[in-house]
Amino acid sequence: MLKRITTIPKVLVLLSLVFSFESLAEVVHGLPVAGVEIRGAHYTRDFVIRRELETRAGELFDPVTLAADLQRLDNLDIFSSLKTQLHPSADSVHVVVIVRELPPMVPYISYDVNDQDGWSFGPAMKSVNLLGQDIFLAGYALFGGRDSFLLDLSQPWLGGNHVSFDLDASRNIRDNELDGFRETTTVLTPRIGVWIGQHGRASVVASYMRVGADRQSALLSQQGDDQLFRLGGSVGYDSRDAWGNPHRGWLSELEIAKTGGLLPGDGDFWTVHADARRFQPVGDHTVVLAGLMSLQPGESGRQFPTYMDYHLGGANSLRGYAVDDLGPELFGTHQLLSTLEYRVPLVRPWEITIFGLSADIGIGGTLFVDGGLAWTDRDEFDLQRGKLGVGTGLRVLMPAVDMTRFEVGYGEDGWRFYLATFSKMQAQRWRLR
Repeated sequence: MLKRITTIPKVLVLLSLVFSFESLAEVVHGLPVAGVEIRGAHYTRDFVIRRELETRAGELFDPVTLAADLQRLDNLDIFSSLKTQLHPSADSVHVVVIVRELPPMVPYISYDVNDQDGWSFGPAMKSVNLLGQDIFLAGYALFGGRDSFLLDLSQPWLGGNHVSFDLDASRNIRDNELDGFRETTTVLTPRIGVWIGQHGRASVVASYMRVGADRQSALLSQQGDDQLFRLGGSVGYDSRDAWGNPHRGWLSELEIAKTGGLLPGDGDFWTVHADARRFQPVGDHTVVLAGLMSLQPGESGRQFPTYMDYHLGGANSLRGYAVDDLGPELFGTHQLLSTLEYRVPLVRPWEITIFGLSADIGIGGTLFVDGGLAWTDRDEFDLQRGKLGVGTGLRVLMPAVDMTRFEVGYGEDGWRFYLATFSKMQAQRWRLR
């Protein structure tokens, strides 16, 4: 191939004018890369882009490698569009990567809605590319059904093989109607992660949670509030082709954490999450199979706080039911959730620009079946106690916030409407109801 191409340099120079990108990429496949030029990155640091590229000067050009490079750049979630150009010469090819950046800092009005607390609104500020280094920083103050204050920091690549640092700090004040008390919760959670090879993942996480209540019997401590110190770790596997809207691959994780015991504070129990998700392409549609098992052994009310149990129902656990209705019936210290979704792209992500600020947005449809069971004692682990819900919905895909879901589910008591953010499989790990 290389000999054949280098014998017709004048034709090669003209190829970029008359061939499609795909055809030109095949023609120059195997030529040395003379250089890689980045255009359009006015704010993003050059090394943030180049560390994602395996297409480099001196390497032989491979269109498959370039496509993977662009997917990794898209996974950063800091660009509204990505394009490439190829400029061939007699014996090499020059690659140009053209990016359009998302706004580095955006103030906006945020909202939160869940089945138990209802609506909350308030001011928010978000940066998806702080300091031009792909650092995510967000903060908001929401008021309404739940008063929430949040600071979320994520530095995805400090060094090494994707050594990362995440920090979540939050304070929530709400009426916990399922457990019957006025709850004030403060949480501080730092996490350090690393990649193992290309698809392996591992992390170490610590957490401090302080829970106050207007009813002493809801707490473990006799001192007016519970202080829960947790230390744990996780291992996982991630082969998704895209992070924001996967079409193929696996995402799985096993997380084990210890609260109390040798650690200070209240409580003495283990928490185990076994989470597996498969994204299977069916043409340009996607079938998602997901399962989550959460185990928290310990004597409820003595070793294990009652407010940490799982109440099923709602947009983020078992669609087709309301958590206020099903939650008092189907709850416990352990849970088993399963989901089958059939996803259909309705509007492919497209770039929009308003007042010079660019973003990308897409719309997808989904059909789903959810199953769930919660239990505390071993004899309660009976699949006949489980519930099933079915439904359909729309997913609005947006940068930096994953998605907003509009869904209707059908269960034993009829139809339910849901409005929620993030995918159901992701949100169910956060005890959002």
